[in-house]
Amino acid sequence: MRAFAKYAEKGLTIAADGAWSVFRRINRVRPRSSFTPKWSDKPLLKSWQKSKPTLGWPRTTDSLCPKCVREARREILDGKRDVSVLLTEKVGEIKAQIIERDGQVWMVKDCPTHGHFEDMMAIDSKFLAHIETMFPGRDIPAHNDEKLHNHGSSTIKYGRGSVLTVDLTNRCNMMCDPCFMDANQVGFVHELSFDDVKEILDNAISIKPRRQLSVQFSGGEPTLSPCFLDAVRYAREVGYNSVQCATNGIEFAKMLSLQ
Repeated sequence: MRAFAKYAEKGLTIAADGAWSVFRRINRVRPRSSFTPKWSDKPLLKSWQKSKPTLGWPRTTDSLCPKCVREARREILDGKRDVSVLLTEKVGEIKAQIIERDGQVWMVKDCPTHGHFEDMMAIDSKFLAHIETMFPGRDIPAHNDEKLHNHGSSTIKYGRGSVLTVDLTNRCNMMCDPCFMDANQVGFVHELSFDDVKEILDNAISIKPRRQLSVQFSGGEPTLSPCFLDAVRYAREVGYNSVQCATNGIEFAKMLSLQ
């Protein structure tokens, strides 16, 4: 019975792939007009109109030298360099090679100043290759966002996201080793004011195509921010579908213990 179900499932998969291939060919010959959603000023792309970056390996890609990035951040914070260099110069950017080695996928790169770096991208090259074949193509090009998306070579060019993450503070009430923000360990406090938060939410919800359906407040520990509750309230007021919080829950537990 299990063998029959297995072969039946395989047959249905092949039939579905074949039907989809036929449908796509017919759609190219007699395409229907594209739909323009409310969150965009331009119509959605047909599948055959979507472009893809270079996939597979070996391939060359753009990357960063981790040491150059840290040095640039320190120089900007110390006032030795202006933050505008992040727009006008390719700070820390270097070329990298994505290669397969012993069934794994690695990114290898060389900085002329700091030397050689290697990072594992996948422990199973076949699985990553399968994931890449599932990429449907780039989404609708960004438009009406020139004033906001001006991030130099990192400027967003395509598509939408699903969640806007706003880091309210880098303070935290824990000291977890794997923290990607290095909360409480970078030597300075960076915390958004309520006006900063409103500006971020207003800008993100106004551009086209609208990129985020929900907002997530993070940090550090976002509940330590003095404007946390105001930020949650305002996000709902301006139209985000849902509001999330990346929290360890300690502050919530304290409030419950007082009830």
